[in-house]
Amino acid sequence: MYIGIIAEGKSDLAVIRNILKGKISIDTSDIMYLQPELDFDETDLYNMSKEQFSNWVLVKQACIEKKKLVDFLSVEEERYIIIQIDTAEVEEINYEVKRAKKHANPDYSKVLRNSVIDKINEWLENQFSEQIFYAIAIEETEAWVLTIYTNKKGDTCRHTDPKVILDKVLNEKFSEKDKNKILKNDNKLEKFDKLSKKFGRKKDLMRYVKLNESLKLFCDSLEKLM
Repeated sequence: MYIGIIAEGKSDLAVIRNILKGKISIDTSDIMYLQPELDFDETDLYNMSKEQFSNWVLVKQACIEKKKLVDFLSVEEERYIIIQIDTAEVEEINYEVKRAKKHANPDYSKVLRNSVIDKINEWLENQFSEQIFYAIAIEETEAWVLTIYTNKKGDTCRHTDPKVILDKVLNEKFSEKDKNKILKNDNKLEKFDKLSKKFGRKKDLMRYVKLNESLKLFCDSLEKLM
């Protein structure tokens, strides 16, 4: 079995790779990075700045063009694709997913996740449905990583800016040595591989999914691969 990943960025690739290791015990050599390519960032690939071409747009483009999906899935062997996207920008033009009511809504993550999945399938013209898994990070993948480091018991997606909260928590918890070694690492793949390493252990992952509903929903969806 081989799994390809289409994601917003390299940090997301690292997090999903560790989740796959912890959930289905897949060998990393059987995971293929369809987007972004590891040797290039988005600016290299498209000669555009982030302001001109944001990460979720790259995911949408890959879904609409379908070439990467077709090329990967056309081989006669068991293959699946994970499509990762955040929900922080759902209201933006050309994404345009209606955000569910968040306050006092226990189904917020589930409803928003399903809405984004519907949008992705719209981009895909409802193709490949049997071979696609959806890593919908509410609100950002950093909210998933935060489950490893938070001392609070609430759902980490409830933070309006998980990226800021994660950075604050890590700066409080990490020694100066780890800050220099991990937090200041400009290689996002390496940085988030280290930050999410515990997802790669099944026992730990089972504990962390209890702190983020969208992480749990993604992990639950992977059970059909086990």
